[in-house]
Amino acid sequence: MTIFQKAAALALFSGLALVAAPAQAQVNININTAPPVVVGAPADAQYYYIPEANAYYDVPARRYLVQRDGRWQRYERLDGYDPRNFHPQYIAYRGDSPWLWKGKGHPHGMPPGQAKKLYGGGPGKGHGKGHGRH
Repeated sequence: MTIFQKAAALALFSGLALVAAPAQAQVNININTAPPVVVGAPADAQYYYIPEANAYYDVPARRYLVQRDGRWQRYERLDGYDPRNFHPQYIAYRGDSPWLWKGKGHPHGMPPGQAKKLYGGGPGKGHGKGHGRH
């Protein structure tokens, strides 16, 4: 073999080795299932209230607490909701049952909107249960 033939063969085998080498691609998918951080909440906040889903978010555990079938259950994500659209509210509660919290923001001891459902639709919407004329 001539030098030219040897060089051509070497180039051909090198090209084949590069083509036959397995392609490596790395894909990172980072799905952020947590609600946005609440401005003004302490760094060690345990819970946020999510009014859009009538749910709580356990910050350290990274789990949502949602009432389904009369029981509060924990979920990693909320199907049908986009956390980017949440407006979480910090609640100053420590423990395992944030739905029992009766602090600022829940004037009736219920999550927002629940009092209207129970007592009527608000001004001009009727009198609701226990407040009407009989």
